[in-house]
Amino acid sequence: MLVLLLVLQQSVADSSPFRPLALPPPTPTRGASGAPGPRYWQQRADYTLEATLDTAANVLRGTGRIYYVNRSPETLDYVWVQLDQNIFAPASISGVLNQPPLLFAGGVVFDFSAKGFVGGITVDRFAAGGRQLTTKVFGTMMRVELPRPLGPDLGITFDIAWHFPIPPYGGGRMGRVGSRFYELGQWYPRMAVYDDVHGWNTLPFLGAGEFYLEFGDFDVNLTVPAGFTVMATGALANPSVVRSAQERARLAGAFTSPGQTVQVITRQEATAN
Repeated sequence: MLVLLLVLQQSVADSSPFRPLALPPPTPTRGASGAPGPRYWQQRADYTLEATLDTAANVLRGTGRIYYVNRSPETLDYVWVQLDQNIFAPASISGVLNQPPLLFAGGVVFDFSAKGFVGGITVDRFAAGGRQLTTKVFGTMMRVELPRPLGPDLGITFDIAWHFPIPPYGGGRMGRVGSRFYELGQWYPRMAVYDDVHGWNTLPFLGAGEFYLEFGDFDVNLTVPAGFTVMATGALANPSVVRSAQERARLAGAFTSPGQTVQVITRQEATAN
Protein backbone atom coordinates (compact mmCIF):
# COMPACT_ATOMS: atom_id res chain seq x y z
CA MET A 1 0.00 0.00 0.00
CA LEU A 2 2.85 2.35 0.81
CA VAL A 3 4.38 1.81 -2.59
CA LEU A 4 1.04 2.47 -4.28
CA LEU A 5 0.58 5.72 -2.40
CA LEU A 6 4.03 6.90 -3.39
CA VAL A 7 3.33 6.16 -7.03
CA LEU A 8 0.03 8.04 -6.92
CA GLN A 9 1.64 10.99 -5.18
CA GLN A 10 4.35 11.17 -7.81
CA SER A 11 1.76 10.97 -10.58
CA VAL A 12 -0.20 13.88 -9.15
CA ALA A 13 2.94 15.97 -8.76
CA ASP A 14 3.99 15.37 -12.38
CA SER A 15 0.64 16.59 -13.70
CA SER A 16 0.88 19.94 -11.93
CA PRO A 17 0.87 22.91 -14.33
CA PHE A 18 3.62 24.46 -12.18
CA ARG A 19 6.02 21.53 -12.45
CA PRO A 20 9.46 22.27 -13.91
CA LEU A 21 9.65 21.58 -17.61
CA ALA A 22 11.91 18.74 -18.65
CA LEU A 23 14.24 21.00 -20.59
CA PRO A 24 18.02 20.80 -20.56
CA PRO A 25 19.74 23.60 -18.66
CA PRO A 26 21.59 26.23 -20.70
CA THR A 27 25.25 25.61 -21.43
CA PRO A 28 28.02 27.66 -23.05
CA THR A 29 27.25 25.85 -26.33
CA ARG A 30 23.44 26.12 -26.24
CA GLY A 31 21.37 28.84 -24.59
CA ALA A 32 18.14 28.39 -22.67
CA SER A 33 16.15 29.20 -25.82
CA GLY A 34 17.90 26.46 -27.77
CA ALA A 35 19.87 28.95 -29.84
CA PRO A 36 23.62 28.47 -30.27
CA GLY A 37 25.59 29.77 -27.31
CA PRO A 38 28.82 31.78 -27.31
CA ARG A 39 30.92 28.59 -27.45
CA TYR A 40 28.82 26.68 -29.96
CA TRP A 41 30.81 24.45 -32.28
CA GLN A 42 30.13 22.15 -35.18
CA GLN A 43 32.41 19.74 -37.00
CA ARG A 44 33.19 20.12 -40.70
CA ALA A 45 33.73 17.56 -43.45
CA ASP A 46 34.70 18.56 -47.01
CA TYR A 47 34.47 15.96 -49.78
CA THR A 48 36.28 15.62 -53.10
CA LEU A 49 34.72 12.62 -54.84
CA GLU A 50 34.96 10.84 -58.19
CA ALA A 51 32.53 8.05 -58.99
CA THR A 52 31.89 5.86 -62.02
CA LEU A 53 28.68 4.01 -62.82
CA ASP A 54 29.37 0.61 -64.39
CA THR A 55 26.08 -0.36 -66.03
CA ALA A 56 27.45 -3.67 -67.32
CA ALA A 57 28.14 -4.92 -63.80
CA ASN A 58 25.63 -2.61 -62.07
CA VAL A 59 28.34 -1.43 -59.72
CA LEU A 60 29.30 2.04 -58.53
CA ARG A 61 33.01 2.63 -57.89
CA GLY A 62 34.45 5.71 -56.26
CA THR A 63 37.58 7.37 -54.95
CA GLY A 64 38.11 10.60 -53.11
CA ARG A 65 39.32 12.61 -50.17
CA ILE A 66 37.61 13.76 -47.01
CA TYR A 67 39.02 16.71 -45.09
CA TYR A 68 37.69 16.49 -41.55
CA VAL A 69 38.07 19.35 -39.07
CA ASN A 70 37.64 18.84 -35.33
CA ARG A 71 36.05 22.03 -34.04
CA SER A 72 35.02 20.49 -30.73
CA PRO A 73 36.91 21.18 -27.48
CA GLU A 74 37.71 17.46 -27.17
CA THR A 75 40.60 15.47 -28.61
CA LEU A 76 39.47 12.60 -30.85
CA ASP A 77 41.29 9.27 -30.98
CA TYR A 78 38.91 7.77 -33.53
CA VAL A 79 36.10 8.78 -35.88
CA TRP A 80 32.93 7.09 -37.08
CA VAL A 81 31.94 6.76 -40.73
CA GLN A 82 28.50 5.94 -42.12
CA LEU A 83 28.29 3.03 -44.57
CA ASP A 84 24.60 3.19 -45.37
CA GLN A 85 24.96 0.74 -48.28
CA ASN A 86 25.43 -2.04 -45.74
CA ILE A 87 21.69 -1.97 -45.25
CA PHE A 88 21.72 -4.38 -48.22
CA ALA A 89 24.51 -6.58 -46.82
CA PRO A 90 23.85 -10.20 -45.88
CA ALA A 91 22.48 -10.60 -42.34
CA SER A 92 22.05 -6.84 -41.97
CA ILE A 93 19.88 -5.63 -39.13
CA SER A 94 17.42 -4.17 -41.62
CA GLY A 95 17.26 -7.41 -43.55
CA VAL A 96 16.33 -9.27 -40.38
CA LEU A 97 13.82 -6.68 -39.21
CA ASN A 98 12.17 -6.18 -42.59
CA GLN A 99 11.02 -9.72 -43.33
CA PRO A 100 8.59 -9.64 -45.06
CA PRO A 101 9.59 -6.42 -46.93
CA LEU A 102 9.17 -3.16 -45.07
CA LEU A 103 5.99 -1.41 -46.22
CA PHE A 104 5.74 2.35 -46.15
CA ALA A 105 3.04 4.63 -47.57
CA GLY A 106 1.33 1.67 -49.19
CA GLY A 107 4.33 0.42 -51.14
CA VAL A 108 7.47 -1.63 -50.71
CA VAL A 109 10.41 0.49 -49.63
CA PHE A 110 13.07 -2.15 -48.97
CA ASP A 111 12.59 -5.60 -50.47
CA PHE A 112 15.18 -8.01 -49.08
CA SER A 113 13.58 -11.09 -50.58
CA ALA A 114 15.29 -11.02 -53.98
CA LYS A 115 17.35 -14.14 -54.55
CA GLY A 116 20.95 -14.16 -55.62
CA PHE A 117 21.79 -10.53 -54.79
CA VAL A 118 24.56 -9.87 -52.27
CA GLY A 119 24.78 -6.19 -51.38
CA GLY A 120 26.83 -4.02 -49.09
CA ILE A 121 29.69 -1.60 -49.55
CA THR A 122 33.35 -2.60 -49.79
CA VAL A 123 35.79 0.02 -48.50
CA ASP A 124 38.91 -0.65 -50.56
CA ARG A 125 40.95 2.11 -48.95
CA PHE A 126 40.61 4.38 -45.94
CA ALA A 127 44.00 5.96 -45.41
CA ALA A 128 45.70 9.05 -44.01
CA GLY A 129 49.23 10.21 -44.70
CA GLY A 130 49.75 7.30 -47.07
CA ARG A 131 48.91 4.71 -44.39
CA GLN A 132 45.91 2.41 -44.39
CA LEU A 133 44.05 3.00 -41.13
CA THR A 134 42.65 0.38 -38.78
CA THR A 135 38.90 0.07 -39.23
CA LYS A 136 36.11 -2.01 -37.74
CA VAL A 137 32.70 -2.30 -39.38
CA PHE A 138 29.57 -2.58 -37.27
CA GLY A 139 26.66 -2.91 -39.70
CA THR A 140 26.13 0.50 -41.31
CA MET A 141 28.79 2.17 -39.13
CA MET A 142 32.58 1.96 -39.34
CA ARG A 143 34.99 3.01 -36.60
CA VAL A 144 38.33 4.37 -37.83
CA GLU A 145 41.33 4.57 -35.50
CA LEU A 146 43.27 7.79 -36.13
CA PRO A 147 47.04 7.65 -36.67
CA ARG A 148 47.43 10.26 -33.94
CA PRO A 149 45.01 12.13 -31.66
CA LEU A 150 43.15 14.92 -33.42
CA GLY A 151 43.06 17.95 -31.14
CA PRO A 152 40.69 20.91 -31.22
CA ASP A 153 40.78 23.00 -34.42
CA LEU A 154 42.98 20.45 -36.19
CA GLY A 155 42.15 18.69 -39.44
CA ILE A 156 42.99 15.41 -41.13
CA THR A 157 42.66 14.25 -44.75
CA PHE A 158 41.37 10.76 -45.49
CA ASP A 159 42.02 9.06 -48.84
CA ILE A 160 39.18 6.69 -49.66
CA ALA A 161 38.13 4.17 -52.29
CA TRP A 162 35.00 2.05 -52.32
CA HIS A 163 32.56 0.13 -54.47
CA PHE A 164 29.18 -1.54 -54.12
CA PRO A 165 26.65 -3.44 -56.25
CA ILE A 166 23.40 -1.62 -56.93
CA PRO A 167 20.35 -3.63 -55.85
CA PRO A 168 17.85 -4.64 -58.53
CA TYR A 169 15.09 -3.68 -56.13
CA GLY A 170 15.11 -1.38 -53.14
CA GLY A 171 13.72 2.07 -52.63
CA GLY A 172 14.28 4.88 -50.20
CA ARG A 173 16.66 6.55 -52.66
CA MET A 174 18.53 3.40 -53.70
CA GLY A 175 17.91 0.88 -56.47
CA ARG A 176 17.69 0.42 -60.22
CA VAL A 177 15.34 -0.59 -63.00
CA GLY A 178 17.35 -2.87 -65.27
CA SER A 179 20.39 -0.97 -66.51
CA ARG A 180 18.56 2.16 -67.68
CA PHE A 181 17.42 3.91 -64.50
CA TYR A 182 19.42 4.25 -61.28
CA GLU A 183 18.60 6.03 -58.05
CA LEU A 184 21.71 6.38 -55.91
CA GLY A 185 21.32 7.92 -52.49
CA GLN A 186 23.81 7.26 -49.67
CA TRP A 187 26.43 6.36 -52.28
CA TYR A 188 29.69 7.34 -50.56
CA PRO A 189 31.28 6.78 -47.13
CA ARG A 190 30.49 9.85 -45.06
CA MET A 191 31.51 11.17 -41.69
CA ALA A 192 29.10 10.55 -38.84
CA VAL A 193 27.98 13.53 -36.78
CA TYR A 194 29.86 14.38 -33.60
CA ASP A 195 27.97 17.00 -31.59
CA ASP A 196 27.75 18.51 -28.11
CA VAL A 197 24.52 16.66 -27.28
CA HIS A 198 25.20 13.00 -28.02
CA GLY A 199 28.88 12.92 -28.93
CA TRP A 200 29.21 10.45 -31.78
CA ASN A 201 25.87 9.69 -33.42
CA THR A 202 26.24 5.97 -34.10
CA LEU A 203 22.63 4.85 -34.51
CA PRO A 204 22.51 2.33 -37.38
CA PHE A 205 20.76 3.18 -40.63
CA LEU A 206 17.65 0.99 -40.92
CA GLY A 207 16.15 2.47 -44.07
CA ALA A 208 13.26 4.49 -42.67
CA GLY A 209 15.11 7.64 -41.67
CA GLU A 210 16.50 10.96 -42.81
CA PHE A 211 20.00 12.34 -43.18
CA TYR A 212 21.94 13.87 -40.28
CA LEU A 213 25.26 15.12 -41.59
CA GLU A 214 28.08 17.54 -40.91
CA PHE A 215 28.25 20.66 -43.05
CA GLY A 216 30.95 20.92 -45.69
CA ASP A 217 31.81 21.58 -49.32
CA PHE A 218 31.45 19.01 -52.10
CA ASP A 219 33.50 18.79 -55.29
CA VAL A 220 32.03 15.86 -57.23
CA ASN A 221 32.82 14.33 -60.62
CA LEU A 222 30.47 11.64 -61.94
CA THR A 223 31.21 9.44 -64.95
CA VAL A 224 28.24 7.68 -66.55
CA PRO A 225 27.68 6.08 -69.96
CA ALA A 226 26.84 8.30 -72.92
CA GLY A 227 23.15 9.01 -73.20
CA PHE A 228 22.54 9.05 -69.44
CA THR A 229 21.21 12.14 -67.69
CA VAL A 230 22.34 12.83 -64.12
CA MET A 231 20.00 14.59 -61.72
CA ALA A 232 21.54 15.84 -58.48
CA THR A 233 21.73 18.78 -56.14
CA GLY A 234 24.54 21.27 -56.59
CA ALA A 235 25.84 23.57 -59.31
CA LEU A 236 26.54 22.04 -62.73
CA ALA A 237 30.09 22.97 -63.73
CA ASN A 238 30.19 21.77 -67.36
CA PRO A 239 26.77 22.20 -69.04
CA SER A 240 28.32 22.69 -72.48
CA VAL A 241 29.86 19.20 -72.23
CA VAL A 242 26.95 17.20 -70.85
CA ARG A 243 23.90 19.07 -72.21
CA SER A 244 22.84 19.66 -75.80
CA ALA A 245 22.31 23.17 -77.16
CA GLN A 246 18.54 22.63 -77.09
CA GLU A 247 18.64 21.46 -73.47
CA ARG A 248 20.80 24.41 -72.45
CA ALA A 249 18.32 26.78 -74.10
CA ARG A 250 15.43 25.16 -72.24
CA LEU A 251 17.34 25.35 -68.97
CA ALA A 252 18.06 29.03 -69.50
CA GLY A 253 14.38 29.58 -70.25
CA ALA A 254 13.41 27.91 -66.98
CA PHE A 255 15.30 30.59 -65.05
CA THR A 256 13.41 33.36 -66.84
CA SER A 257 9.94 31.79 -66.73
CA PRO A 258 8.72 31.99 -63.14
CA GLY A 259 5.51 30.12 -62.48
CA GLN A 260 5.86 27.99 -65.59
CA THR A 261 6.93 24.36 -65.93
CA VAL A 262 9.76 23.97 -68.41
CA GLN A 263 10.75 20.45 -69.45
CA VAL A 264 14.49 20.46 -70.03
CA ILE A 265 14.25 16.84 -71.20
CA THR A 266 10.90 15.61 -72.44
CA ARG A 267 9.48 12.21 -71.65
CA GLN A 268 9.76 11.19 -75.28
CA GLU A 269 13.45 12.12 -75.35
CA ALA A 270 14.14 10.26 -72.12
CA THR A 271 12.33 7.15 -73.36
CA ALA A 272 14.15 7.23 -76.69
CA ASN A 273 17.52 7.19 -74.95
